Amino acid sequence: MPDTFNLPVLALRETVLMPGITSPVAVGRRKSLKAVEAAANAEGEAKNLIFAVCQRQGRDDIPADDLHSVGVVASIEQLQRGLAGVQLLLQGLHRGVCVRTEETEGMIRAVVRRPAETHPDNPKDPAFEGLYKELRERAAELGQKSGLPKEAVQQVLSGLDDPGRLADLVAGYLDIPAEESQTLLMQFSVEDRMRQVLVLVERQIRVLDAQEEIKTKVQAELGDRQREVLLREQMRAIREELGDDDGAETDELREKLEALELPEDVRKIYVETLENQTT
Repeated sequence: MPDTFNLPVLALRETVLMPGITSPVAVGRRKSLKAVEAAANAEGEAKNLIFAVCQRQGRDDIPADDLHSVGVVASIEQLQRGLAGVQLLLQGLHRGVCVRTEETEGMIRAVVRRPAETHPDNPKDPAFEGLYKELRERAAELGQKSGLPKEAVQQVLSGLDDPGRLADLVAGYLDIPAEESQTLLMQFSVEDRMRQVLVLVERQIRVLDAQEEIKTKVQAELGDRQREVLLREQMRAIREELGDDDGAETDELREKLEALELPEDVRKIYVETLENQTT
């Protein structure tokens, strides 16, 4: 595969496609539709290849100066046409840096080069290996906390032995703004990218933990309120059964209460209520 491409540009709004990620994309703007058709009709190695790049401001007219300089060379895996446009399934292949753009035939084309990634001098360095292991473990934890089956998470991670690909894959599934995803995409240092992704993973884990804690507290509060309502209803039924009214004697009511089969907590509350009424 060559390192330089001349590809039609697919401008994305508030979306950053990461290498190694497969993602559905809806296309409806004229320039983007032209780009998709050009990619689908291309021949040779360029067939179905497109340069997917996020816009800075998401303008409808897609001017070239609204595009980030770093995007992803992507393959159109599926294309489905409809009345409102087309639905694509894109597979991110690798990073691409835009060298220059031109508007032609109603679309934007770009000369894109594949950037070189910076790898650590010693991949066996204990600090780098520790970072790689920590990212894998925290990514697995995040996947499970997000509701994914443990087996599915382990299966995905087991197929990855490249630190850069691992960082990109994890980044592609993080719930983060497009600006942060773009920052990761523009990070060519594998080690720095891994550190940045690890920080974001840890942050998302803390958010999920906080949400779970809040959920647990809310459920406990709701449970206490429901229990209080139930006890009140039971108290009302007991009063009716005992004939509790303003003229009833406390000792007489207590004797009647002792004769009833009641849960201990209900009996205790009612006895305390009787005692409070006599003080």
